[in-house]
Amino acid sequence: MLRRAALAVLFVLVGFGMVRGADPAGVTPTRISGPEILPYEVAYRKARDERKPLLILVGAEWCPACKTLKADTIVPMRESGALKEVVYTQLDKDAQPELASEVMQGKILPQLVVFCESDTGWKRFSLTGMQTENRVKDLIRKASEALPTRR
Repeated sequence: MLRRAALAVLFVLVGFGMVRGADPAGVTPTRISGPEILPYEVAYRKARDERKPLLILVGAEWCPACKTLKADTIVPMRESGALKEVVYTQLDKDAQPELASEVMQGKILPQLVVFCESDTGWKRFSLTGMQTENRVKDLIRKASEALPTRR
């Protein structure tokens, strides 16, 4: 329990840029449903190995804005290749409350969170609520700019 609390604090500090070298791998992964969506653990490893940002959509089945964000923004972006520069995964806040709470800041759904490893450590970028494709592209661009200069 203490370890989970420490991880939650670490994610908050990483989100505010107060901790260098924080690593989202410390979050205990759990299985995520959906055949085309990578489970968190697999997505994290793939992002780390390929040196790509990790884009996480935190939502819930009952959340209308979450469903709309997936259908109207994320699915078209995936189909068009607009998410090729990131590794994408989803977390259901109700199915995985501990993991979701460690990734999220605040309680508003949906949340798009991007972690990327920069030259100075892990960075966190996020958007809360319903988002347009352009806003998500801007989020990905900001995260991509924080990636190490050498790949």
